[in-house]
Amino acid sequence: MRNYKLWNNIIGWAVWLIASIVFIGTAERAASWWDCGEYISSASQLMVGHPPGAPTFQLLGAIASIFAFGDPAKVGFMVNCMSALCSSFTILFLFWSITMLARKLVFRFNHTTHDAKTKRRILLPDAPDASSWIPSLAQSILIFGSGIVGALAYTFSDSFWFSAVEGEVYAMSSFFTAVTFWAILRWETVADQPHNLRWIILIAFMIGLAIGVHLLNLLVIPAIVFVIYYKKFQPSRKRFWISILLSVLILGLTLWVIIPWTVKLAGYIELFCVNSLGMPFNIGTILFFLILIAALVFGLRYAQKHQRVILHTSLLCLCFLLIGYSTFITLVIRANANVPLNQGEVKNAISLLSYLNRDQYGSTPLVYGQFYNAQLIEVEEANPQYVRDDSTGRYEQAGYSSQKLTYDPDHCGLFPRMWSSMQSGGRPCVTYNKIWSGHDGNERPSLGENLRYLWKYQLGWMYGRYFMWNFVGRQNDIMGRGYNTDGSIDVLHGNWISGIKFIDEMRLGPQDNLPRYLKENPARNTFYFLPLILGLIGLFVQSRYDNRNSFIVFLLFFMTGLAIVLYLNQPSTEPRERDYAVVGSFYAFAIWIGLGVAGLSHALNKWLKKKPETVKAVTYTCLSVVCLLAVPTLMAQQGWDDHDRSHRTSARDFGRNNLESCEPNAILVSDGDNDTYPLWYNLYVEKVRPDVRLVNSMLAHSSWHIQPLFRKIYESEPFNLSISSKNYGGGKNEHVYIQDQISSSLEAKDVLDFINSDNPQSKLRAMDGHTISFSPGRHLKLTIDKERMRASGLYTEEEIARTPDVLRWDLSGDGLSKSDLILLDLVANNLYDRPIYFVSPYSHNSFLPAMEQSQVEGMVYRFVPFKNDNRFALGGGSNGIDTKRTFDLLVNKFCWGEINSGKEKLDPETRAWSEQARHQYATLAMGLIAENKTDSAIIALDKGLYFFPDQVLEYTQHTLLYADAYFRCGAKEKGEAILNSVADNYIQRLMYYNSFRRPKFQRGLRGEIQETINTLGSTYYIAQQYGIKEVADKLSLVFDQHGIQR
Repeated sequence: MRNYKLWNNIIGWAVWLIASIVFIGTAERAASWWDCGEYISSASQLMVGHPPGAPTFQLLGAIASIFAFGDPAKVGFMVNCMSALCSSFTILFLFWSITMLARKLVFRFNHTTHDAKTKRRILLPDAPDASSWIPSLAQSILIFGSGIVGALAYTFSDSFWFSAVEGEVYAMSSFFTAVTFWAILRWETVADQPHNLRWIILIAFMIGLAIGVHLLNLLVIPAIVFVIYYKKFQPSRKRFWISILLSVLILGLTLWVIIPWTVKLAGYIELFCVNSLGMPFNIGTILFFLILIAALVFGLRYAQKHQRVILHTSLLCLCFLLIGYSTFITLVIRANANVPLNQGEVKNAISLLSYLNRDQYGSTPLVYGQFYNAQLIEVEEANPQYVRDDSTGRYEQAGYSSQKLTYDPDHCGLFPRMWSSMQSGGRPCVTYNKIWSGHDGNERPSLGENLRYLWKYQLGWMYGRYFMWNFVGRQNDIMGRGYNTDGSIDVLHGNWISGIKFIDEMRLGPQDNLPRYLKENPARNTFYFLPLILGLIGLFVQSRYDNRNSFIVFLLFFMTGLAIVLYLNQPSTEPRERDYAVVGSFYAFAIWIGLGVAGLSHALNKWLKKKPETVKAVTYTCLSVVCLLAVPTLMAQQGWDDHDRSHRTSARDFGRNNLESCEPNAILVSDGDNDTYPLWYNLYVEKVRPDVRLVNSMLAHSSWHIQPLFRKIYESEPFNLSISSKNYGGGKNEHVYIQDQISSSLEAKDVLDFINSDNPQSKLRAMDGHTISFSPGRHLKLTIDKERMRASGLYTEEEIARTPDVLRWDLSGDGLSKSDLILLDLVANNLYDRPIYFVSPYSHNSFLPAMEQSQVEGMVYRFVPFKNDNRFALGGGSNGIDTKRTFDLLVNKFCWGEINSGKEKLDPETRAWSEQARHQYATLAMGLIAENKTDSAIIALDKGLYFFPDQVLEYTQHTLLYADAYFRCGAKEKGEAILNSVADNYIQRLMYYNSFRRPKFQRGLRGEIQETINTLGSTYYIAQQYGIKEVADKLSLVFDQHGIQR
């Protein structure tokens, strides 16, 4: 075909345009849940995010933010669009990669034959040179069709599409993977031409830049090595294994030598020059980089002089890799600017090393280590931290960045897959380790049990299931564990399905008459195995006709999928699904999906052999269109509703509402990721409530999180604290012990002053000689100064009258962590100066009377020195409520996006937060009822159901509080409507659960059935209580049919 290259470019850009329209059109208009709020904040403001950082992403994100043209509300969307464009460029390079591989495959279809002696395919004697071969019109259509189908299949794949429309690093990481793999394939086409090595140097630069996004890009290195091997060397068994070892060596050198040791050597020389030689700060770092540059220049001149091409190219690759890697310098520059979000305070090479090594997260055993039931026998501090002390002109040690943990050697061994005993979401790893492996939990797990855990959980559940989601179908987006805690199978949540009824019913039970919450889940997608089948055809055909390139694609598939699973060594409970981490292997499989089109064409070749070129062209066009409709179009149709985030602003809105719940100049304490990141986004990006100061209790053990509390940030003034900035520094007061020396109650401020004191009598001496702070008692009190309360203007006269003279509480446990200490300090010292709020008070009750002394205001809980009288009217709730302020916020001020319209399809996080928000309206109503304000209560209830209607967020057992409140207000018809909806929803569930006949399925549904029966029982009780005969009779009939006692 004439102009093959031109058409390859045109069609590639057309595919890019389609992907760009799809991704930008479905991108979220603000920050998403999880890390997106942090990444957008750190990118738009060039701040320092969590380790190990993503400076390349941040620099490009800062550029993208410029296109918001000063409108902070559009910054999030611009960064999301950056991810969308990265993803569409990924599709562009995927298309070109597929067409290069498909062209080779089609060439081998027509110009190779099977050699019986070698049992391999060899070129025919009259075969043209493959690199200069120009395909015919029909062959070109087939090649382009393969590229279009494969690229668009990946466009609409579940995991990739998810990352493509949000401001996270994985879309950009996929782009670097795609462009790197395409570049080595492009090099292969010009490998015999002059200046071909510039492609290898470009790849090194891309890898260096990609380190500043995510380390996943390094996993392309083995595929790169084998492209070079097959192109430049005659294959042999010896050379094959040398190439394997070389690829592992290059990967290991990059990951464990170049990345850490560049910074480590700079840190060592800096420390030596300053502390030992008395030089000024930063001289050692500058000296190291001058030495490094001089060594590289010398090496390059030596290689050039002696015509050492490989050495010269290798050094150039190292230079360009380091140039790309140098984006991490921006983190040091910004950390020294004391930006508001400054995780790790990486102000020099010494602290940067700990940051890059992710010391704060600990380590995971891979080859040898402890099993989950191993006894911890020793803890040693490791990796000393140093901070710059301008007063002494030295780096002073300030604690340690990590710990070396020693476990009972009898419970350590090779390949410890079951190593974690931690708990996530109330589900202990110990329980699930036993379920997945069959281990009884007593003796140390055997190698066989670890391999069973690897096969069933890590490879099966945490990889195979994700793979099937993308190419077979997905049951729903409800977080699944595979098993319930009693070992029974969970057939309802997070599994894969195909849409082929008899297959799905064999695995997961009945698929008819699904209850609403399962049937209408937007993530329920069925592909009928079609993408998988087409991909397996492509794998088979490429393996048969082009086994070298098949192995290269397999290496990419293995390294970006299964190898990651082996390296991550995931524990048996995770807080969220992790499919985004292995999306690179789905990229490789999409190549095989594209080649599957060419594979199907080969089955027609005998029939088409003597046909005119036009017949072949039409046939291949029809084949490509059929594959296009059967795979990418089907995937797009099924996945559009759950991936279209164009109307979703829930993460931003919930974070904004939490901030707007606070009084001026407030302190807001959050806990987990989704409590915090939306708040950061609103505060740092959209500048919502810059007077509010955020404290994350899970990060408050870190000096870098505490030190900004002593500075003014935006409109938020510094904190009043008893303990000094120095004593909150690294290594200071990491754990404060509680000594029962004084049995009477101690003033909280006196205890804090005692901890802050340098008096030797206020310290305990450890066995290694260092001192430890302690509290002399566990009974604390806070004497209330009511005049200061009155003068602060934070409290009404009625609230002051309800406040006791002394607030008392006890500390539990054997001590206080640094995060406990800072929260105790800010409460004791800021009660009269600024309002203190918790996103959730329940996790802080061990060292504060947080639950007893908090009241609902909007969507958060304010710490107050008095107890609210209406707390017992809230259906047994333990928190009071400021009804006046909460009514104004919930009814008049809060924004919930487009949830009530149904345009915003609810993901798991939005559903959970929406359920909480809807419940908050009912809580407000019950508080108003306790104050005899029934008209206002009805308004609150109506608003809650307007924002979160049953059609969008199904009424559950929590909605029964609405029915009860309506009946108390005399709105009988509205209460009855709620009861009817809840009854219908749960009757539907009960009938579905009872349709399961196989015992193994029935065991797994016991919890769901019991919850359903309890809800129906509560509904029946309320119906009886308020005389709603129709609902009561309907439920009585259901109880009789299913043998349920009333």
